[in-house]
Amino acid sequence: MKQSKRTQLRAVIGIGNYKGGVGKTTTTLNLAMALHLQGYRVMVIDMDRQANLSSCTDWDPDLELQGYPTIYNVLCEDAPIPVYRSQSGLYYCPSTSIMNKVDQNLPTLRNPAMKMTRALQKAPDDRTGEGLTDWTADFDYILIDSPVGPQVLIDNILIAANAVLIPINLEGFALTGLQNYLAYMQEIRETENDELVNLGFLISRRGPKGAKDNPTKQDKAEEALRAQYGKYILPVAIGESQAVKNSQQDLKSVFQYPPAASARKTYSTLADIIVKRTKGLIQ
Repeated sequence: MKQSKRTQLRAVIGIGNYKGGVGKTTTTLNLAMALHLQGYRVMVIDMDRQANLSSCTDWDPDLELQGYPTIYNVLCEDAPIPVYRSQSGLYYCPSTSIMNKVDQNLPTLRNPAMKMTRALQKAPDDRTGEGLTDWTADFDYILIDSPVGPQVLIDNILIAANAVLIPINLEGFALTGLQNYLAYMQEIRETENDELVNLGFLISRRGPKGAKDNPTKQDKAEEALRAQYGKYILPVAIGESQAVKNSQQDLKSVFQYPPAASARKTYSTLADIIVKRTKGLIQ
């Protein structure tokens, strides 16, 4: 096991956007692996009912039938967050197909938007046998993969996190969805979590740029994005590549997929940026 660079939790980061298909799960997985390979102890929490992030760990859905807890038990039964460890070295809390029931069951409970915050105030449910007892002492980063909805799950993430990373693609209604998400983040800051920090926008699935006199649709979308939100755009973008697509199909991170050398370098650069931007979030 790698020696952790810190013994104090640096950040709880939500990977979020109202829009689907922008690379939230891919970003969560590959950023987590990049941080892990730099020596940080990283926990990922899958809050998406599709459970794609869970599929990229060692989680077997049949384990739930044997009584192994998931994020659903945390949200709807006030259970502590279960911590499993994948062979890749990432710690994780899996999602489940019964998350489809969360929008029916969770809002009926007391303080439904505070479930994740309260869970992070409890000791973890250590399923690794490593004696994990305290989030602050045992982890450097917690990354939460955000779903598109329901809203009560997004509330849980934004209230529990102290930072948000926003993947965005350059297609369709990206700007509209981004504006709505930022407006809601501001509402959460004003009412529930005044420490919430915007780490920036990560442009994902960036295709080749066109000529100066013949820009592509993505070029035009990026120009509009920079005109309005230039200071928030991270100085790294995730390009389209077959290696990344293949790693997704094989349920692996790019660091476990040998042909993806360029993508590995990009996500390592992203990890460097996130480390710098999260310094001082927790003293």
